Amino acid sequence: MSLDETLFIGNPTISAALPLDRILEHYAIIRDAIATTEHIVPEDLPGFVVNQSFVYAFNSYKAISLLLPQLYHESAAAVVRQLWEVSLNLHWVGIDTEKRSRDFSNYTVMEYRKLLSKADASHQIDDFDKATKRFQERFRYQDKRGRNRSHGNFAMASIHDRATELGEPWESEYTLVYHLTSMHAHGAPGAVLHAMFQASYPNPERLENNSASLIAILAVKVMVRNVELLHQLGVIPDASSIRQAFRAFEATIKTEPEGSQ
Repeated sequence: MSLDETLFIGNPTISAALPLDRILEHYAIIRDAIATTEHIVPEDLPGFVVNQSFVYAFNSYKAISLLLPQLYHESAAAVVRQLWEVSLNLHWVGIDTEKRSRDFSNYTVMEYRKLLSKADASHQIDDFDKATKRFQERFRYQDKRGRNRSHGNFAMASIHDRATELGEPWESEYTLVYHLTSMHAHGAPGAVLHAMFQASYPNPERLENNSASLIAILAVKVMVRNVELLHQLGVIPDASSIRQAFRAFEATIKTEPEGSQ
């Protein structure tokens, strides 16, 4: 199944029914295989950041499995964005775990400072800045006009730039999937009204079914990529059971969609 077929907003290329029940069965098998696979967590900062990011992604993956059987594909799409973005960061950190895991952890200082500012706790900010000056310096810079600025994320690079650095399939997914799921996360007009543009579907039930199926397919692919990364990093010593479950899942989605009902 190609990336073009994940157009669950807009005008998808598939009008036949996808096998949602079978897809969700495999989704659960992969979930259980991940949950029962041994993890070795190194006692250092890079290992901690990588493992915590993986756990966060896995919790998002599990949350999606609660939404899709009820065909709540709109909410599932928002959680897919959460899963995709934390996974993007995980893989980006994985390129240089020592340096990037420090930035990932230290940026929490900047996020907390923003909370203090939003909460109108200006009386605390001076003391906070003095105590965290060394951590904040990494993320501060002067713009071309000499104004003091701070980077908007731990990577000091946009999501687009991170996806481009990682290459495929992240780059293509950023172009399509990230923006589509963001529409759902923000309750944008294109998400709220997208069913009006699904003229190729013969009935609302098939639209709901296929939207849920396509979200499940994307979530599985992203989560399995996370497993492969943790295997490369030595956190998951043996990923064979997950790979076997994923191959069975791929065999299911490669079959022809079911005929019209």
